Amino acid sequence: MQLKSLEIFMAVVEHKSFSLAAEQQNTVQSNITSHIKKLEQELQCELLSRQAPIKVTSAGQQLVNYAAQMLQLHRDAKSHFLHDQLSEKVPLKIGSMESTAAFRLPYELHTVLEQVPRLKFNIFTQPSRQLIDAVSQHELDCAFIANTQDVPYLFNLPVWQEKLVLVAAKHLDVQLTAENLLMHRFISFRQGCFYRRRIEIFLQSYDLPASQILEMGSLDGIVGCVSLGMGLAILPERYIRQTHFSDTLQYLEIDEQIAQSTTYLIAQQTETWSSNLKVFIQYFQEKNRLAEQLKSPQSQRLAEFDLV
Repeated sequence: MQLKSLEIFMAVVEHKSFSLAAEQQNTVQSNITSHIKKLEQELQCELLSRQAPIKVTSAGQQLVNYAAQMLQLHRDAKSHFLHDQLSEKVPLKIGSMESTAAFRLPYELHTVLEQVPRLKFNIFTQPSRQLIDAVSQHELDCAFIANTQDVPYLFNLPVWQEKLVLVAAKHLDVQLTAENLLMHRFISFRQGCFYRRRIEIFLQSYDLPASQILEMGSLDGIVGCVSLGMGLAILPERYIRQTHFSDTLQYLEIDEQIAQSTTYLIAQQTETWSSNLKVFIQYFQEKNRLAEQLKSPQSQRLAEFDLV
C-alpha cells in the first residue's frame, strides 16, 4: 500500500466525495478513482460505496483505523528526523576503553543526563582497535578511543589529553634502565589496546622484547596485580591518582612522546547520525568550544584583571 493512496482514501472518507477529495489533494478526480481502485484490488474488498454522498463499507471502516495509524507514524518519523527529536526506544550504543569508562565517563554521562534526561544509552568496553572496527562496521554509534592521530574516514573529536606513566608497586625498586626493566613483566589488556602498544614502544626504546606481557581482561585486575608487585603497567596518571589502589602504587615519568595520549570520540560521518547521537556529540563539541574560549588571550587577560 502506498501512503499516497491511504492519504487519498482518508480524504474521500472525510469529504464523502471523490471530487472534493480531488480538490483537497490538488489533483484530478480520475487520479483519486485510480488510487481507490488500486487499494481495493490489493486488499480484495470494496472500501467505499459509490453513491452520493460516498459511504464507507465495513471493510473500509477497518482500513480507516489502520490508515490513521500508518499516516500518523509517517508524520512522526518525518518529524523525528527533520526536527532532531530524541528516540527513547533506540538507546545509543557507546563504546569505551575500560580506563575511560572507569574514571572519565561517569561524570560526563551524569552531566549529559542532567541536560538531556530522556537520552538512553548503553556502554560497551573494549580495546581501542576493536572499538574502531565496531564503529566502522556500524556496530557502535560512537566510541571513546586512545590514539595519536585521527582515524581515517571517521568523524574524530579530541576530547581529553592524558599523561601516561609507568606504574609499579611502592615496595619495588624500579629503575628506567634496560637491566632493571628486564627483571619485570608488564601487565596489560589484549592486543588492540592503546596502552599495550605504548608498553611495546616503551620496551623497544630500551631495546627490550615485548614478550614479557601478561594479559588481563579488567582494569581493576591489572592495577590490583601491579599493586602486589606482579608486574608493571603503563596507564593514565589521572586514573592512578584516583584508584583505590593509589596508596600502594608508585609511578615513574616516561618519555614525553610515549606519555602523550589523546582520547578521541569517534563516529561515522555526520550525515549518518541519529538525533540521539547528535545530542550526545554536541555536548562534547560545546565543552571543547568553552575550553577554547577559556584559553583565548582575551579570557586570560580578563582573568588577570579579576586577580588584580
